[in-house]
Amino acid sequence: MTLITRRIATVVAATTLTSSALLAQQFQLQPVFPHGAQWTEGLECADVDADGDLDIFFAEGDGFMSASTKRQNKLVINKLIETGPGVFADESVARLGAHLTNGKGVCTGDIDNDGWPDALFCNAFATDVPFMYVNQGTANPGFFNMESATRGFTVNLSSGGGQFGDLDDDGDLDLIITDSYFSGGGGKARMFINNGAGVFTENAAALGAPNKGSEMDVQLTDIDNDDDLDFIGICRQANAGGAHYLMTNDGAANFTNQSSLITSSSGATYEGECGDLDGDTDVDLFFVSLTSFKEGAIRNEKVSSGTLSFTNMAALAPSVDDNEIALFDWDVDGDYDVMVGSLATHEYMWRNDGALAFTDVSAATISFVNDSTLDCTAADLDNDGRYDLLTAQGESGAFSDKWYKNSGAVDTLAPVIVSQSSFTSAPAGTVVLHAKIRDQVLDDGINYVKSAVRYTLNPVAQATAASIDPGTFTPAILTVTAGTTVTWTNNSGGNQSVDINTAPWNFASGNITNGNTYAFTFVTPGSYAISTTGGFNGTVVVTGGAVTQKGFYMGGQQYRFAVEATSAAELCYELVFTDWAGNVRVTRAIRVGLTGGGCTPPTTYCTAKTTSNGCVPTIGSTGTPSASDGAGFFITASSVINNKFGLFFYSQGGQQAAAFQGGTLCVKLPIKRTAVQNSDGNSPPNDCSGSFSMDFNAYIALGTNPALIAGAVLDGQYWFRDPGFAAPNNTGLSDAIHVTLCP
Repeated sequence: MTLITRRIATVVAATTLTSSALLAQQFQLQPVFPHGAQWTEGLECADVDADGDLDIFFAEGDGFMSASTKRQNKLVINKLIETGPGVFADESVARLGAHLTNGKGVCTGDIDNDGWPDALFCNAFATDVPFMYVNQGTANPGFFNMESATRGFTVNLSSGGGQFGDLDDDGDLDLIITDSYFSGGGGKARMFINNGAGVFTENAAALGAPNKGSEMDVQLTDIDNDDDLDFIGICRQANAGGAHYLMTNDGAANFTNQSSLITSSSGATYEGECGDLDGDTDVDLFFVSLTSFKEGAIRNEKVSSGTLSFTNMAALAPSVDDNEIALFDWDVDGDYDVMVGSLATHEYMWRNDGALAFTDVSAATISFVNDSTLDCTAADLDNDGRYDLLTAQGESGAFSDKWYKNSGAVDTLAPVIVSQSSFTSAPAGTVVLHAKIRDQVLDDGINYVKSAVRYTLNPVAQATAASIDPGTFTPAILTVTAGTTVTWTNNSGGNQSVDINTAPWNFASGNITNGNTYAFTFVTPGSYAISTTGGFNGTVVVTGGAVTQKGFYMGGQQYRFAVEATSAAELCYELVFTDWAGNVRVTRAIRVGLTGGGCTPPTTYCTAKTTSNGCVPTIGSTGTPSASDGAGFFITASSVINNKFGLFFYSQGGQQAAAFQGGTLCVKLPIKRTAVQNSDGNSPPNDCSGSFSMDFNAYIALGTNPALIAGAVLDGQYWFRDPGFAAPNNTGLSDAIHVTLCP
């Protein structure tokens, strides 16, 4: 289809609105962005300089089905924090350098895990490699180095789009990018695997993508509900074996082609979005041009039928040539509505009833502007808690990218937890947690939600009991340490509840019948208000500390958390999700028992005192440093003087190097002494073939030091008599040992 006939095919009658009607619309057109009237086919927002507002990348470059004029890759900086709302500056060359391409898409992600967003420009017609811009970060926030070659991108591609996502669940962002932009003969989608340092290597065999022509878009999402990122590629032509890509992931970036399951083949589908449109927790689709030029949804039947399959819903009228989809809940009712970026007389707004039934509310919601929109997204550009609309223009008509300010309801809905890791025990070491959420915005995998895990590592399980008595909690004020599970027993004689209502911790036990219990684990220190259906109140005060660690966004609204848990018997954690509007969701805390936790090999340090006859006493150990292991953990010493009294002493106060009896005291005071015993006397006395061995587990079992439980850390030395030195230095000292006791 030629450019002219394509435009003629999309002509629809303009809707006439009065000035008063325009003023009532939720999304009002604002002044244009300051980067000139260029053919723009992609945009994405990110806070590139970490100043608390969203900046905008624009992918520009002329050419519909073949290459035309190359344009500068664009970055417009939001000056909200510095100057105020509605002020933007085109700082493209200053921040990116002078780089021209036929850019058709842009995607962002932190490819090197340094905490700063990087950006990839997807360039069409095989005129350039993908342009990989790496943020200079702390040294120069929001300024970029173009590092395509050193990051693994050395081959020219014909790309319409791409997305970053952790495809192999290793904690870094991989990439799938298109390579058949308006290619009737076809091409293959390309998968690049990250080595963890932001260097990519293509793995075509693991993706196994078949040839498909005119792939325009990449979506990474969990389409089959198995908690990994699958690949959906939207194509503008009817390809054999399924018009579009649908490839499911085994969790390790090995994909299976199931493209034939998606039966839409209009030949005019430029983009699709993936999100739960009916509230059943699986991911549905919404396509530009589901049937001919009519938009529509595709229902995922995974949850309802147990099998991955799809049902095309009724196509929506009118029939309009459109380009782009963005999902966001603009009416703040808890479901995804749809914006359609259109080449017609206006953008289209479809309100979702929460069950895949859509109503055209364009006239009541958005200013009608006749332009050729090629991309659109939702982002809160003025930090007022409302997600605005942005559009990118190109191909025909006047090119003027736009910002429509949202004057509707503020987003007050916290992210919804769709699923999270479910286990009660794990091997000690790196414990990997996962969660999937749903929030108010989802466009090309971007949702503006930050995550964290808060956790404690407990040497032993921490638990305490409380009571719901008639008219009161007992105790009314309960003080516990972080990571403690409180179990309430209902002794009131009637039904009660335990409602924890200190935001954002809002948890209700539901009905607890008399004699039954309810348990809740408190991770974060603070004061928690609790109440019951009986109308009385109490308080739980949590002391101590918890570790807060940033989460990793895998893509597709999935998150990964890696907790180092090697020195404890139990991990207690809660996950925290915060959206751009500041709404917070905290998950219910989970307790994970650690098997083998803390069993790290002891290490030695410090300098031994050479004996009077020239030997160097050396400390060591055998067995497992366990607080409960019946097989024993033995502290040993060798090269000590034979047949002399000695003992092992230790401290839980830490390490030092202080002068002591002519040698070095390697542990801090106070110290504890174990029982005195003779070194091995089976050899002639006064040589250095003596040795020492002590069953430290047996010492713990005696109850001499009840603080030596799992998780305890101690440092110790062996001390013995050395009569070859004059008093008061007539002693020997080994080097020191550092031990962490595991369960």
